[in-house]
Amino acid sequence: MANMDKAEGAEVDTQPNAALKWLVYAAQFFFGGWFLVHGLNHWMHFFTQPPGSSPISHELISALIDSGLFTVVKGLEVLTGIMLLANRFVPLAIVLAFPVAISIAYLDLIANPDLFGTVTAVVIMTLISVMALGHLDKYLPMLRMNQGDPSELGLRRLFQGKAD
Repeated sequence: MANMDKAEGAEVDTQPNAALKWLVYAAQFFFGGWFLVHGLNHWMHFFTQPPGSSPISHELISALIDSGLFTVVKGLEVLTGIMLLANRFVPLAIVLAFPVAISIAYLDLIANPDLFGTVTAVVIMTLISVMALGHLDKYLPMLRMNQGDPSELGLRRLFQGKAD
């Protein structure tokens, strides 16, 4: 019999769907590996950093590199890749990866509107969306309209080791 929780008066099945679980894990590990390799490439030079296939993407990537922000982005890719591959802090890793994934997808769809860019954008947004939907239950408390007043409850739980 499935575990049932009472959530606002309704019974909710808490048993994970095996197919969804494995789809999310596949997306998580592929995405995590992709981010880890592309992030580490910034320092280890496994392959040449693509400059983009359009003048605007080349200018943007050059500006990111020249300003040092590209190093921050690549560090974030490495961090989130490790978190996803280690299966630790996964909801946080997904949140951290979203701005980078959206930027990559936008650049590939708008500035590099070729087949490779379009496929890359669709793949990256599909993977991160599958991961986010697989962990939607962790995000739902953040999506309530009225969160109530600030309190020290989170700090108490953190230091008592009683995270939800």
